[in-house]
Amino acid sequence: MDLIVTDTNGTPSAAVASWTLDLAYGSGENDFDLRCPARLKPGCRWWVDGTGWGGIVDDVKTSVTGGEGELTYHGRDWHGLLASKILEPDKGKDYLTMSGTIGTLLRTVISRIGLQDIITVTDGTSKTARWQFDRYCDAWSGLSKMLRASGLRLRITAAQNGVTVDAPPITAAGDLIDSDLIDFDATLASHPINHLICLGKGELKDRIVVHWYADQKGTLSHTQTIKGADERTSVYELSNADAAELETKGKTKLHELRDTGSIKVDVTDGIDLDVGDTVTGRDNTTGIKVTAEITKKIIKIEDGIPTVTYEATTTSTESTGETGGGGSNSGDGHAYYAGSGLTLSNWTFSADVTAADLETVRKTATEANKAASDAAAEIGGARDLAKQAGVKADTATTTAQNALAAAQARILDITASAPVTVTRTDETAAITVAQATSSADGLMAAEDKKKLDGIQSGANKYTLPVASTATLGGVKPDGTTITIGPDGTITAQSSATAASFLAAHPIGSLYWCVAGNPNDHGGTWKEIHTIIGGHVWQRLA
Repeated sequence: MDLIVTDTNGTPSAAVASWTLDLAYGSGENDFDLRCPARLKPGCRWWVDGTGWGGIVDDVKTSVTGGEGELTYHGRDWHGLLASKILEPDKGKDYLTMSGTIGTLLRTVISRIGLQDIITVTDGTSKTARWQFDRYCDAWSGLSKMLRASGLRLRITAAQNGVTVDAPPITAAGDLIDSDLIDFDATLASHPINHLICLGKGELKDRIVVHWYADQKGTLSHTQTIKGADERTSVYELSNADAAELETKGKTKLHELRDTGSIKVDVTDGIDLDVGDTVTGRDNTTGIKVTAEITKKIIKIEDGIPTVTYEATTTSTESTGETGGGGSNSGDGHAYYAGSGLTLSNWTFSADVTAADLETVRKTATEANKAASDAAAEIGGARDLAKQAGVKADTATTTAQNALAAAQARILDITASAPVTVTRTDETAAITVAQATSSADGLMAAEDKKKLDGIQSGANKYTLPVASTATLGGVKPDGTTITIGPDGTITAQSSATAASFLAAHPIGSLYWCVAGNPNDHGGTWKEIHTIIGGHVWQRLA
């Protein structure tokens, strides 16, 4: 298992075989301590190919014992790199809200926090989500919470000299293996607090008081069902709370007081889990079944041998026997997660879709339809201009040819058969010739001759002006933005860059890149997996 290290620019510089690592990520920790013979500086990166183990060096610690020094490199792992970035609402907005496919949301967040040159999103799922992030949350927590709501988790992998992220489904270990193989210590709270007296604003008899009760199954209400020796009561004070706030916070507080059970899970070797996955264990003797969510993964490597441990928090605890005062119970022990557009709070699902949300969707759809219509009109207008320019050119040429032919015919008529009047006065003969008109033959007037003198050879050739938004004229196909097909169809392309890219990569060709997606240029592409660096795409259509 080799350790890949880079320089401060992220370029791989060495592969190290002997090294020691202590890394933890998830709840509360996202950092590492690394010892290796390579000399690293702050800003250098490291990783182990095919795993999520890696990060960026922030500090270098030197320890000298007996004249010999040892270097320890400390820094943020990939999860810590995300956790060191804050997601801020846009200016003038209360919250940062996004919608689209999961891959699109991941790319948007990675780009928003400026890590697109380090982390590449490879998730291609069509699953969509609309999500409102908590105000000023860190990117790691925000993405984890967003994905968990859709039954997904964040996976980071180092491969081919790069770091990628995607969002696979949450793994439920108890659904894949015999849960008897999972060791756990669990304490089932059989008599937790089941009556909470909530005290709000006011003094003495005027003070606001709200009572919350839990029944045998743990359901909360304002009706008491557990009495006598099984009743356990506590007081919760919120001196500045009104009735509405007391209702909400009092219910939340009772849930917290009732969740007094505990669980410690030991995952058997060979089961590979990650933060966000769940693990289920069952004691067939007592009927106790627990489901826990992995909140931290700890990796320690010594002499090339990795040791992986997990920390978990209770998702649910169930006993098939009697629970007395009502232990935390979740039916079949399955962990439930709120999907896209839903909020899970105090075991209650709430829809986040409001009338305002629907109006936003309607408005967005209307604007998209208008934009598509305008684009189609522009393309149609360009085609009409091209057709009109061709018709205008044909008409102008025909008109010029007809005018010249008419003038030539008129001259021939005058020469051949113009009427002549002869008058004799003594021995001198005077000849008077009538002037030619549009309805009578005759000789050409001097002014008409000047007009004909202006008609040069080739006068029937007509040059169109260059077409513009204000001038009707000729349109020059350039093969990119405006093209002419084999059947003479004129096509206006929406992007010269996209057209050039597709022209340079015909159907069947391969395109290699370090990062990016050729689908942005149009066409249909399929990624071909390869062992060389970067990504290889084949154009299908």
